Amino acid sequence: MYKIVIVDDEDIVSRGLSEKVDWSKLNCTVCGTAANGLEGIEVIERFKPDIVITDIKMPGMNGLELAEHIKRHYPGMITILLSGYSEFDYARTAVRHQVFDYLLKPIKIPDLNACILKAVDRINGKRASLLQAASDSKRENADIVEAGILMNVIVNGNKDIAAMRTKLKDYGIQLGCGVVVVFEMYNPSDLSYEDYASLYQYAVNNIVNETYHRFQMATSIVDMEGKSVVVVKSDPALQQVIIRKRVVEATTECLENIEMYLKKQISVGIGTGFQEISELYSSFQHALKLLETQLFWGSLMPKLQDVLQCSSGKPALGRMDAEWFEAICDGDEPKAKRYLDKFTADIRAGRNKSIALNCCLDFLLGLSKHVPEWRIKDQITEAIAGITGLRTFGEYTDLLSRITALACEEALWRKEESMGRSLAERIARYLDDHYAEAELNLQLVADLFHVSASHLSRIFKKELGTNFNEYLSLKRVEKAKQLLTGSRRLTVLEVARRVGFADGKYFGQVYKKYYGITPSEYKETLFGPRCNAL
Repeated sequence: MYKIVIVDDEDIVSRGLSEKVDWSKLNCTVCGTAANGLEGIEVIERFKPDIVITDIKMPGMNGLELAEHIKRHYPGMITILLSGYSEFDYARTAVRHQVFDYLLKPIKIPDLNACILKAVDRINGKRASLLQAASDSKRENADIVEAGILMNVIVNGNKDIAAMRTKLKDYGIQLGCGVVVVFEMYNPSDLSYEDYASLYQYAVNNIVNETYHRFQMATSIVDMEGKSVVVVKSDPALQQVIIRKRVVEATTECLENIEMYLKKQISVGIGTGFQEISELYSSFQHALKLLETQLFWGSLMPKLQDVLQCSSGKPALGRMDAEWFEAICDGDEPKAKRYLDKFTADIRAGRNKSIALNCCLDFLLGLSKHVPEWRIKDQITEAIAGITGLRTFGEYTDLLSRITALACEEALWRKEESMGRSLAERIARYLDDHYAEAELNLQLVADLFHVSASHLSRIFKKELGTNFNEYLSLKRVEKAKQLLTGSRRLTVLEVARRVGFADGKYFGQVYKKYYGITPSEYKETLFGPRCNAL
């Protein structure tokens, strides 16, 4: 019998795992439980278990600290983490502590059983003879060799295919037949992804591997430039149509599981079937093409036909009516936006990437000709140069929307200027619209309006009765007060950044100067003393 200790501060979890799992069928027995890491250390020292199952979040000593203690004092002991956090926030630390595996709460008994059996296999492997250990080592080396061969073919194509065949034969690796599937998690508007990209990819690989295995298909996963390239291997005795059907079903479940556990969008492409290593590269290229197509047009959950074949929709051109450019040059942003929405909807209906790029470039070039002397001309030029580097149609749309809004804004400014509005009034209106930009200052605005900073300061004071910095500060704290009043969930620092203060402490000083109390004190008068914890 293999001895197990359970460490969890929720008694219902410890009792449930102890009593509801048929441990005898797993050749295991629960020899002790503990409510936190400190108690866990005492129980572990007393019973010297083979496996420790511990929650991450506990009072006193948490699960990660306990895992570190086990790693340092009992290197042969296996640790399995329980986590209530579906986004794998602690997985990176867990891996560093050499945790064997982790399970998400609520725990599913089949998943726990599979995890325990895998842990028992690991223990048996460690207790096996030196001959068996050598055999395991050879198998692990074969896995590494296979991953290297697959990476070589995926990157270099069939250039070294004869050498790759020989290497597979030397290591006794049977590639068999199957399909290449490529997953990628890409969303440029998701600022949190970049900080945890490697962690998310690790999680995706785990989900994908376990899902395909449930469909009785072996996998080899290669990480390449943020993509998970999955070589799905199946029984060569099966017909290709059956293999294809199983791969599609398993891939669909992969997408559902990733959506459920990671709460992230992911794109996927399924390649053609391969029956020999020389067909692997073609399968990968086909999968990559479908991935890029699906990613470009985007959807929360890819449609099945999008991951199996390129769309064959009838190409549609976005129309660029002269009235659209007239609306922009008149500063009529609502009208210009209606034209833009129709333009992008027509392009999306055609689902042709090349036509989408050409139409968007035509619009930018056309707009550039309508505003030859405007300040926005430089930004349009930058947009023309940069649009080819964008990967999604959503990014295209955002770029065109931003350029349209800026052009309309400049058109209005030019109309007001021609109507004789004073320079000080135009600057004040600019500050009213752009107060939230932290980099805004006297010199920047002076350069924008083509006057010296000293001249701008003089006319601003003379015409509006206040200096530039006082006007901007008052505008910002007025907007801050509105935000603080309107939402108890916004923190003071979030409010500060939304109105243009990069430094939260300085924001508090300025706010108190005008209203006599700090922003935190103001929140407390509205919502009570606990509001600042939100």
